[in-house]
Amino acid sequence: MLVHIALAVFSAAFLAAVAIYLLFSEKLGKRHRAIRKRLDGLTAETPVEGEAFYPILRDDKLSGIPAMNRLLSRFRFSQNLQRLIDQAGIPMKAGALVLGMLSLGGLVSLLILNFLDSILLALAAGLAAASLPYIYVRRQKTKRQRDFESLLPEAIDLITNALKSGFSLESSLSMVSKEIPDPVGIEFAIAFEEQNLGIGLTDALSNMETRVESEDLGLFTTALTIQKKTGGNLVEILEKIGSTIRERFQLKRQVRVFTAQGRLSGFVLVLLPIITAIVLLAINPEYLKTLLVERAGNFMLGGAIIMQILGIWVIRRIVDIRI
Repeated sequence: MLVHIALAVFSAAFLAAVAIYLLFSEKLGKRHRAIRKRLDGLTAETPVEGEAFYPILRDDKLSGIPAMNRLLSRFRFSQNLQRLIDQAGIPMKAGALVLGMLSLGGLVSLLILNFLDSILLALAAGLAAASLPYIYVRRQKTKRQRDFESLLPEAIDLITNALKSGFSLESSLSMVSKEIPDPVGIEFAIAFEEQNLGIGLTDALSNMETRVESEDLGLFTTALTIQKKTGGNLVEILEKIGSTIRERFQLKRQVRVFTAQGRLSGFVLVLLPIITAIVLLAINPEYLKTLLVERAGNFMLGGAIIMQILGIWVIRRIVDIRI
């Protein structure tokens, strides 16, 4: 009876947390749109309808809830988590992600504990469920970084051609923001608008490198920084960097093709025991009852989960070839 009450209370708390997050995210979006509208009115004689919004104003808060923001500010991992979210391009605060992870993990743990009455299995399932939002954010970061690197050579070519045509470097950055699709376009737009607000070009490029965390972008920003301090033929430098980045990206694609079999094998090996367990539970629930009820079975199941995690880590290390 107590478990059912706890499950109902937790479900209500989970839904309340989701509602609070949606409320704060909607308010934050309205505030950003209002700020963008004011900036457009100050910088343009004729505002352009439907122009994209660029989050140029920094917001160091980790949560829209003051109490949670103060709590998360005490821990270093919160700053790293917010940085990861920003690099993934997700309009979310670290506090919302932490709430989602705790809520999802707690909900799954209570469900497992209620139906299977296994503390160890409930703990393992809760940890796995709680990690899902974090895994999603990391995958979004990887995807956004890959998209950025695929478009970066095109952006560098556009800057090079603009410099050859007599445009300044600042104007060429603005052209990239208008001509190149996201995520490259929006990142260059943020850097351009930061510079318009008084931030130096070197600092604006450094901020962009922090948001994206790409080695290819690091080559580009380092070249611009050095050229700005020492001088030199910027067009020639950018042409060589663009060619180098394009060759690196093609090599990365080849490596992904060569390691596709290893990644597929790892995917199958990870899912095979999980699917087998689900099928056995559906066909003959008594067959796996020992693992769920007996103490020794719980330890065996926990050990299997730990070995699965280690196997995932080892396979990722094998197929992750850095270039």
